[in-house]
Amino acid sequence: MTCDLTSIVSPFNNMLPGQQVSFFNHFRFCLFAGVSMLLLSSCLVKKNYPKNIPFVYRTNVAVNGNMSQADKRDLIENLENQLDDSLKPRIISTWGIPVLTNPVIFDTANIDLSKIYMRALLNANGYFYPTIEDTFTIAYKKRHALSRDRDQQRVTTQFTVTTGKRTKIDSVGFDLLTPELQQLAMRSKPNSLLRKNDPYTHQVISNEVDRLLQVFHNNGFYKISRDDVYAEVDTVIAALIDPTLDPFEQLRLLDSLQRKNENPSINVVLKQREARDTTHLKQFFIGKVNVYPDQIYVLDSADVPKLDTTTVQGYPFTFFYSSKRFKLPFIARNVFLFPDSLYRERNYFRTVNIFNRLGSWQNVDVSLTERYTDSVNYLDSEIKLYPSARLNMKNDLEVSRNIADYLTTSQFFGIGVNFSITNRNAFRESIQSSTNARFGIELGSNFIQTLQANLSHSIYFPRLIIPFRLALRTEERAINQRTVFNINGAYTIRREIYDVSSLNTSWTYEWSNRRARSRPTVNWQLTIPNIEYTRLQGKDSLAKLIARIPSLQYAFNDGFVIGVIGGMNTSWIRKNRFTNIKVRLEESGALTGFFRNLERNNLFRYVKTDFEVTNSHISRSGWAFRLFAGFGYVYGTKGDQPENKLPFFKAYFAGGPNSMRAWPVRRLGPGSSIIYDTAASGANDRFGNMQLEANMEYRFNLTSIAGIKVKSAFFIDAGNVWGKEFEDKAGNIKIEEASFAFNRLYKDLAIGGGTSLRFDFEFFLIRLDWAYKLKDPRFSDINSGWFHKLELFDGQFQLGINLPF
Repeated sequence: MTCDLTSIVSPFNNMLPGQQVSFFNHFRFCLFAGVSMLLLSSCLVKKNYPKNIPFVYRTNVAVNGNMSQADKRDLIENLENQLDDSLKPRIISTWGIPVLTNPVIFDTANIDLSKIYMRALLNANGYFYPTIEDTFTIAYKKRHALSRDRDQQRVTTQFTVTTGKRTKIDSVGFDLLTPELQQLAMRSKPNSLLRKNDPYTHQVISNEVDRLLQVFHNNGFYKISRDDVYAEVDTVIAALIDPTLDPFEQLRLLDSLQRKNENPSINVVLKQREARDTTHLKQFFIGKVNVYPDQIYVLDSADVPKLDTTTVQGYPFTFFYSSKRFKLPFIARNVFLFPDSLYRERNYFRTVNIFNRLGSWQNVDVSLTERYTDSVNYLDSEIKLYPSARLNMKNDLEVSRNIADYLTTSQFFGIGVNFSITNRNAFRESIQSSTNARFGIELGSNFIQTLQANLSHSIYFPRLIIPFRLALRTEERAINQRTVFNINGAYTIRREIYDVSSLNTSWTYEWSNRRARSRPTVNWQLTIPNIEYTRLQGKDSLAKLIARIPSLQYAFNDGFVIGVIGGMNTSWIRKNRFTNIKVRLEESGALTGFFRNLERNNLFRYVKTDFEVTNSHISRSGWAFRLFAGFGYVYGTKGDQPENKLPFFKAYFAGGPNSMRAWPVRRLGPGSSIIYDTAASGANDRFGNMQLEANMEYRFNLTSIAGIKVKSAFFIDAGNVWGKEFEDKAGNIKIEEASFAFNRLYKDLAIGGGTSLRFDFEFFLIRLDWAYKLKDPRFSDINSGWFHKLELFDGQFQLGINLPF
């Protein structure tokens, strides 16, 4: 490895003398902290070790093979998990210091066992010709420097695994004894998870068997199971040991086997075993369907209430009920097991999942009973629904730092009282109705800084209520359907700045698209319409700020938002990494702006879109990443002047515990301008029409205290917000540093870094972040803003709840 000292010294040469001192102070601190952490991580404390007897001190696994570094790390981690327990050092971490507790006496027999387990894992992942070499060394050490005897015999075991070439799938076939099953398998072959030249693994074979069974279960074969279907592989080798095989055919197979050793491949055939129980090969149809919508738990048969029996016109179900708590047509609409129809497993689970999701029942029991006749086999169903309590009331007292509201900053702490009442069965159709009231105050330098009162009411309909047919491919794939009506009113007093009253109402559709087995589910949301009215009464402080920054008059004013919001999100887990993608599009005034009466009443006209992707490791330690991009285009007018800023409650901002953590919330940007950093307006919020941000963390565990997991992380945040700012009220003198431009991206980019201490209570996590401004665009003219006046205790503290992303 080589190191170019010129690249290290060059930025230092461009610093002023005062900056060089700050840089060296920071560099000395970082060097000391880094060396201390390295020493602590390398000092393995031994506790209760066997004296003068070899004990397991460390076991290492190295992998040689043609694969990516990420795949190699995953394989090493899996191989380490295959080690025999007696070769795994028992290490616990106490405040970041590894402690070897009660080490096991070393035995070479455990090496052979570990090699067997490791080879089995390699075979299961398609490596059929691996070599595993092992070595071990014994180091004789003292307990500490003052000890006389070297009574520690530390054994370090090294496994070196050479995987060889990975076996790939050559061909896939189906050879099932039952003609109906063979026909279904061939019909579904395009959806097979096995593809030619894909790597062979036991897991993908298992997934293919599950997929095939799912096809059978959705076509009436209710009882078929894994005992009836299996995968046969390596048919070439099996044929070579057949003594009746023609000699010329043996020569052809030998040549084929030789080529396979050079580029190993395998043939997979899904087959059917001889049935021990012939009912496993019979198709079933739905028989009688009995529904109990208000079933109750009873301990004594004498307490069973008398049940009335009825049917619903248009539905072939029989209802047994003891009260009129639910409307029976509503129950019938959500049952998908129809008498005389072919049994399909997806309809069974769809029925179960819908009633579980509705929330009016604490337990859902759908039983199937076999009934055989001479001609047709039936499954009689009983659907027993056990209701939950209809009303639920909840009171909360919260003490937190409010960062989600546009009216507050990170310097305030809030105290809030919440009261909510939920009706789980409004209108007797499992429609959920929720009313919430909140009163909160926020404390700042002037004691009470903000007062807020909020009252909202939401109604959740368990289906899509639309005047037209919405194209969702097929109704079966549109799952988790819901329509939400919401109305919300709020009044907020921001001391000495403004009073804001707002009224919002919306009508939202939510649903999910069921995708193929190998693809993630996509969740959709469409709000149409979204209506928001905001009335702002500015005070002297706001008037002075607008006089200093004229463009703020377009952000802080009364107005309507009448538009549409669309969004989607999807997530998946692959190779121990969780990925989530969110996309959101919002507009106001695109259609309603054509109505002159609305235009004259301060209708906000804009289009904004957001994109966010997060990726994190789901194990105890690993990297986590987030990328966010948002842009809003404003095209409305106010009087004769074009508007150029998003409304303050729709604008982008950076800073705080969930964004750029080296800056207080709404204290970064816009761009590299300093218009907000003057003495007259240095404590005001900054907003923008555009935001770019990237975050990176390395998360790891420290220790556990009284059952509470103590964790930590190192992080780096980079990003900023941009907008249109003008020095004059007419908007003729533009501040270029506040607007986004690719040639100024590096200059405008803010970078912060720091560390975090986290307490995981399982249900929530408390996060204490400490961050430094590594690159501050406010001082971009001085060494590009790097390490400006950076001091050890001049960081930013952030208090956060749960992970930042």
